[in-house]
Amino acid sequence: MKLAQIRQFVALAEEGNFHRAAKRLNIAQPPLSVSVRKLEEELGTPLFSRDARGVSLTEAGLSALPSARQVLFHAEEMRRSVRSTLAGEHGRLRIGFVASATYELLPKLLVAYRQQFPQVEIKLEEGRTSELLTEVANGKLDLAIVRTPILTHADVTVDVLEHDYLYLAVPKDSRWAGRKELQLKELSDEPFVMFSRERVPSMHAISMALCQREGFVPRVAEEAGQLQTILCLVESGIGVALVPGVSEHQANKVELIPIGRRREKPSIGLGLVIGDREVCNAAHNFRRIAMALKASEGDIRQVSR
Repeated sequence: MKLAQIRQFVALAEEGNFHRAAKRLNIAQPPLSVSVRKLEEELGTPLFSRDARGVSLTEAGLSALPSARQVLFHAEEMRRSVRSTLAGEHGRLRIGFVASATYELLPKLLVAYRQQFPQVEIKLEEGRTSELLTEVANGKLDLAIVRTPILTHADVTVDVLEHDYLYLAVPKDSRWAGRKELQLKELSDEPFVMFSRERVPSMHAISMALCQREGFVPRVAEEAGQLQTILCLVESGIGVALVPGVSEHQANKVELIPIGRRREKPSIGLGLVIGDREVCNAAHNFRRIAMALKASEGDIRQVSR
């Protein structure tokens, strides 16, 4: 039994005439007659009574018609579902993110995306930039929001969504607190809490390069992979730290001070990465919304003071 036969059966049942049914189906009458006869043979019983005026449903035909209509309905629903998924209107979207994206950027993007594509199921996964890059490149995630710049090779496309700068995090009771600005070299004798070389290689490399450009190699007292941990260590007096401006959302007990000669500092930020290989349309839609949001709202972060 073929879907085309079921469609022809329903058309003939509703039209009550082979000529009108064939015209509705846009086929010739003889193939329609043959197809209906084969369906009846397969079912083992006549579905229509035929006479000079046309056709009418037999008892078997009457019992079959509701089920036939249901089959056609579900077939059309299947087509509609597939088309919607291919268009990115349904299905699932797997998004990775770094913790600092949750303060402003990710919630804003999710709200904007949900407004346009409420039927897409969203799966969220938190991780570190290096891990998220690998999962996007391998297709385990559709896209991710990560820390930029990305200093390691990955088969992904990167769009910077938000720029940020490094600030000095110092304890609120330290001699540095209250300063409007600090030259990084002023802290050359201080112990530093650094982002982990293994777990956050890009932030570690940027911080080290910034210190070396100012003429000193920082004395690293401790390394950590999470921003919150670094701020806690600074608060505890373990050392000072170079942290992104987004840290203001967690920096209740430490003070963030701008580094002098701001224009000469390398910028960091948050970017959206998407795989270079085949990517679902839901991910392309999310990227389009993210870029539109960036264009409308700007991307330069300023720490509140």
